[in-house]
Amino acid sequence: MNLALPLESLEKLESYKEFLQKWNKIHSLSGARDSKEILKNIEDSLYPLSIQTLNLTEKKMLFDVGSGNGFPAVPLGIVLKIPVILCEPNAKKAAFLQNLKAQLALENFEILRQRVEETRYHKNIDFITSRATFKLSSFVTKVRHLIHKETLILLYKGSRVQTEMMESLEFKQYQRGLRHYLVFKGESLCNGY
Repeated sequence: MNLALPLESLEKLESYKEFLQKWNKIHSLSGARDSKEILKNIEDSLYPLSIQTLNLTEKKMLFDVGSGNGFPAVPLGIVLKIPVILCEPNAKKAAFLQNLKAQLALENFEILRQRVEETRYHKNIDFITSRATFKLSSFVTKVRHLIHKETLILLYKGSRVQTEMMESLEFKQYQRGLRHYLVFKGESLCNGY
């Protein structure tokens, strides 16, 4: 991946990697056990920034569903420097995210310890991400109340993504290795599915 990142972003990403590695030893937050694996996850999170047609640098607010250990929203939020809402119902994972926010001084981040379907967030969310959370149809049902026509939804899916596809959903799919990046706009959901 060839992204030219500012030094400040690189330093925060390095701090995130070290912090996650430290917490992971005690709390088992991620399958990425060493520095090299965590770096691969950071690169995976940032890869969509290299897809120019997505215009991710123009987004104003990121809402991440099932934030867990922070992938993909923490790397994206560090680089994009936009407000980021991390929605994570699990107490242990939400505590990690709160500590990460404090440790790295991520002032543009907000952590919601609740299920996404319980969230009543009324700010103008124009970018929603999620990695390895729900099947597509379930995800759409859970986040529908947060979506408006201009919202871009970016899902990080594995190799079995084809089994989840919804016929009526207009989407674009990008692939890097085993990762499938599924992208669709809120407009396709606002028109019914």
